[in-house]
Amino acid sequence: MPDNPICCICHEPVEEPYNILGGRRYCAKHYAAVNRSHPGFWRAGVIQIGGMGIFSLIVAAIAGTLGPLDRTAQLLIGLFLAIVPSALWLFYFYRQDRLEPEPKTHIGLVFVAALVATDFLALRLINNWFQVGEWAPRNLETSLGAAILINGFILQACMYLAVRLVYAGSEFDERMDGIVYGTVAGLGVATLLNLHYIIDNQGVELVPGVINVVTTALAQASFGGLMGWFMAEDKFSQRPVWFVPGGFAIAAGLNGLFSWLTNEVSATGLEVEPLRSLIMGLGVALAAFGVLVWLMHFSTQVTLRRRNNP
Repeated sequence: MPDNPICCICHEPVEEPYNILGGRRYCAKHYAAVNRSHPGFWRAGVIQIGGMGIFSLIVAAIAGTLGPLDRTAQLLIGLFLAIVPSALWLFYFYRQDRLEPEPKTHIGLVFVAALVATDFLALRLINNWFQVGEWAPRNLETSLGAAILINGFILQACMYLAVRLVYAGSEFDERMDGIVYGTVAGLGVATLLNLHYIIDNQGVELVPGVINVVTTALAQASFGGLMGWFMAEDKFSQRPVWFVPGGFAIAAGLNGLFSWLTNEVSATGLEVEPLRSLIMGLGVALAAFGVLVWLMHFSTQVTLRRRNNP
């Protein structure tokens, strides 16, 4: 039988002249989707980062006007604070993908998968198998090494496994999808970490509590989105075999570095100077998003040049 060219995404027949990227054929619809620019996404992302910073400052100001809270009140308020940042991020990201929004079932699947993997895989490996807390704090070298090579890589693996659940599907049909699903996976990880932080401490003071949940949500979303870009770029263009592993290692390294830096800052007196941890977390998250924005812009420009100069 003759070879009938089809779109690599929707598997519908395509006709000459073919739209080809990375050796793959695309129909007109999905060729345009793969190379679509999303300036609104980045604008909303930056606004959201700033908004979370403002949110934390407002909570800190309110905390200064309240009297001492009992343990039950601290726990209930802490659980609320653990969920709010992730919920706001999910709302923003879903709205920004309004041109071709991902199915809510896919978004929910990735989020829940990352959350469950963090609880049943990541925390058990870190706390029970490797027992990082028992030996890592001995000196600077071991604490940094454990934060990157164990904490960072294991948490990033949970995000990767969650994104892989939808990676091969037809709905994963443009580069932005890698960032969206990666970010959602990062928020699943962040939500579980924040819930454990609140529950394990049986509630927390408002100021250190909001700082922890805000910085964790911002950072994990950033690392997940960065990893997702590498995964999407590999799917829609020909890349060397080390491309995704390299991107994974970069995101995992940043994840571990974030964990180490915020823990070091917190250890110097979180309740005395709480803004130090917030500033450190925002700095790392902004740096990760800055790299991600540059990579997306660079990739889009290269693709458009290839289209105009075949």
